[in-house]
Amino acid sequence: MSNINTEGLPPEMQARIAEIIEKAKANAIHPGTPGPVSNVPSPVSQPPAPVERTPTLMDHVIALRQEVDQLRQQVGAMGQVTEAVGNAVGQMYAMFQQQTSLTDQSATYSQNFQEQVTDEDY
Repeated sequence: MSNINTEGLPPEMQARIAEIIEKAKANAIHPGTPGPVSNVPSPVSQPPAPVERTPTLMDHVIALRQEVDQLRQQVGAMGQVTEAVGNAVGQMYAMFQQQTSLTDQSATYSQNFQEQVTDEDY
C-alpha cells in the first residue's frame, strides 16, 4: 500500500488519502492473529452532513415566483373581503332607508331641524 503516488494531488487530498491508508492499516486483520471479539455491535457511522450549496439564479427565480403567487392569492382574498363588506354595508343602508321611509314620510330629521332654526346668530 505504500506505493501510491500522490504527488500531483492537492495537499488536502494527499492528507485525506494518507488518513484513509492509516485507518486501513489499523483495521487490517493479519492472518493468524485473532480479530477483536466483542458482543457489542459497532456503532453505525453517521453519513456526512450534506454539503450546502449556494442558491443558483434559478432557485431565486423559483422562490420569487412562489412569493408572487402567494401575494396574488392574498390580493384576491382581500378583494373578496372588500366586496363582501361593501355588499353588507349596502344591504344595511337599504334596510335602514326602508325603515325611515315607512315610519316618517311627512318630514325627515333635517327638515324638522331647519324649521326649528331661528335667525339668531350667536
